[in-house]
Amino acid sequence: MGIYKKKIYDIGVVIQIEKCYPGNFGAPGQTRRKRKKKTPEDIRRQNEKNRWKRLQRIILANFKEGDWHLILKYRSEERPETFGEAKAHLKKFLDRMREAYKKAGIPFKWIIVTERGKRGQVLHHHLVIEDVRRNGIETVKLVKKLWSYGNEFFASLYEDGEYEKLAEYLVKAETKEECGWSTYSRSRNLIVPEPKVEIIHHRRWRNPPVAPKGWYVVKDSIWNGENPVTGQPVQHYTIKRLDKRREENSG
Repeated sequence: MGIYKKKIYDIGVVIQIEKCYPGNFGAPGQTRRKRKKKTPEDIRRQNEKNRWKRLQRIILANFKEGDWHLILKYRSEERPETFGEAKAHLKKFLDRMREAYKKAGIPFKWIIVTERGKRGQVLHHHLVIEDVRRNGIETVKLVKKLWSYGNEFFASLYEDGEYEKLAEYLVKAETKEECGWSTYSRSRNLIVPEPKVEIIHHRRWRNPPVAPKGWYVVKDSIWNGENPVTGQPVQHYTIKRLDKRREENSG
């Protein structure tokens, strides 16, 4: 009888599951490999993957379908010459948004990264924020009022994988030339999900994975690969609760 480790991130709207074999155990029938030394590229890839997986979970735990992926752009005559100048513009905007939300008794939650355009010159800002329409706050109108440097582009957050794709994009879009390999920024009032860890006494996990009754596996979320250092199999996927309409159609 073999064993494997299962990490379960219960994020309310979805559950993310990660499976791997503990370091002292390999997959049944697989020859144990000698651990190879991590290369700088191995470390870079793993760090990037860890960042966007963590950001996925933060987005899912704090924002819902219908909230906003907001892009703040600049008019040509207002474009900042340096990252520091763009950061100052952003701070002014966030301070004014926070003040307006505070007066309305609403917490202001946000995630942000600043990106260079494809030509390497024009800076712009990507944010994830809630769509609030209460206590005198209308997020869209407030953004248009307080971002005075150019245009705003609003895209709704959608279900079934869009959160994950957005998280990966935001991490890869981090501005590295001037601010180094720092992560995205976020407000301190966000929930950061932690996993429940289970040790499963079974030789292998199912592939493809099967969701429990009342849930379904998000197809595009399934990833089967191997640990780049140990060479052992790993599996990641997301499950989501069936709504009544979908459950009836699947029955």
